[in-house]
Amino acid sequence: MNKFFKGMDVSSLLEYFDMGAQFYNGAGLDTDAFDLMEEYGVNSIRLRIWNQPELVKEARGYCDLAHTIEMAKKIKAHGMHFVLDFHYSDYWADPGQQNKPAAWKDYSFPELKRAVYEFTYEVLSALEQENCLPDMVQVGNEIRSGMLFPDGAVPNYDNLAVLLNSGIAACREVNPDIVVMIHLDQGGRFYYLKEWFDAVFDAGLLPIDAIGISFYSFWHGTFMDLKSSMTQLIERYKLPVYVMETAHPWRLCPTGHVSEDLMKTAGLPAGIKEQRQVLAMIMQIADTVTAEASARDGKEYGTGVYYWEPMVIPGHGHGSWDENMGMLDLDGQVLPAFKTYRDFTPGEIMVENLDEYMESLYCVDENQLPPAGTNLIPNGDFAQGTEGFWAICEPSDIEVTAENGEVYVSSRENFVYQLFRDVHIDKAGTYDLSVEYRGTNTTGVKVQLFLKVITCNGEEMFAKDIFPSDVSFVTHEIRDLQLKPGTVQVGIRMETPPVFGRIRNLRLVEG
Repeated sequence: MNKFFKGMDVSSLLEYFDMGAQFYNGAGLDTDAFDLMEEYGVNSIRLRIWNQPELVKEARGYCDLAHTIEMAKKIKAHGMHFVLDFHYSDYWADPGQQNKPAAWKDYSFPELKRAVYEFTYEVLSALEQENCLPDMVQVGNEIRSGMLFPDGAVPNYDNLAVLLNSGIAACREVNPDIVVMIHLDQGGRFYYLKEWFDAVFDAGLLPIDAIGISFYSFWHGTFMDLKSSMTQLIERYKLPVYVMETAHPWRLCPTGHVSEDLMKTAGLPAGIKEQRQVLAMIMQIADTVTAEASARDGKEYGTGVYYWEPMVIPGHGHGSWDENMGMLDLDGQVLPAFKTYRDFTPGEIMVENLDEYMESLYCVDENQLPPAGTNLIPNGDFAQGTEGFWAICEPSDIEVTAENGEVYVSSRENFVYQLFRDVHIDKAGTYDLSVEYRGTNTTGVKVQLFLKVITCNGEEMFAKDIFPSDVSFVTHEIRDLQLKPGTVQVGIRMETPPVFGRIRNLRLVEG
């Protein structure tokens, strides 16, 4: 039977310990956090490491080497598998930001290459000396847009491969048995992952042992997309694939990490029962895909699913994630999703008729109509392409096409795109602005529909955040705008990592 890691990323746990947090098992008994995870069947722990988090106020000095060693010893004491995630930054690294550590800011590229090697080697050597070497290492965190900007930003895959190879070489040098993984976001979108891996392997990436993906159903595609993506990744690259990050909210609340609008794309709403269901589905998908690939290829592929930061408790002032994304309730007691770790057994069915069930979650009406009325935006249906609109493109080589009533925007690197025009309002009244949008979502994606009122006294901005879905076009609205005669500016703005967006039917109508 293939090894299945039932994992959690608990990188913030020491911070919770220091805040005096208490944890309770299903029987309501106060318990040690690691004892609790072990009791429920967690067998692998993932930790992130930052270079010098003491330099970043928000990091509070956590996730440095000393804290990592302390946590790694606890992991090993409980007999758990250990994954270490190198961010190569003093704070968060993700598709929207891959900032160099302050100490490396002015390094030349050869110096940067050497720094990646030395930092990786020194961290792993220190852990080895303390008898808590990781079993698996991520060289970079969600690096689909690259790492150590600007030197390692895509589409400069040659530079990126050199930097990654430095980290890989350090891992091999410390201990050749370490499983080396490359981790990207967009786990449900094979076309992004294929383009990236093909390019970086062509650029000379050294052999790796595993692929890691993030999959959040409110950002990264449907559950069917996840299954298809994992299947194709294993088939193409003959490497095991692990879901290294996933989560689902157990409630909606004003201070929570995700909104009701964003959850419209997730397949299942926020909820205690739904959180458990999502985790069960993802575990079953990973297990089924891997078992099928192992049988087909005649080799055993491992896999695993890691919930990101489940050991957080609402009300501790640590951030919006804590309020609705963890697996503990307001009192620190385990939620039902925790039981999924104990209940799931590889090879067994958790969700009956899984494929049919997943399909049933996405009954989306493709013909959503914007508000009735006459559109006041000339060429708002883009029948004449983007004629009459202004555009801001940064960098200037963003791919933009406009045909068949739709504007398509894409880039292979972080970009800003803004499409807008002036509209004249003849009479005072109530107006509704809307647009149909379809596109990729992930960490760092910012898309806004906006209307700017322009007067001799200045400007007033109205904006609506768009939480994209690539399942279908979704209509996004700003309703009940009280406008006076004069000029307004309407448009849409994207500020994102490498993604695509599709825009159609920009409408301003009298309400």
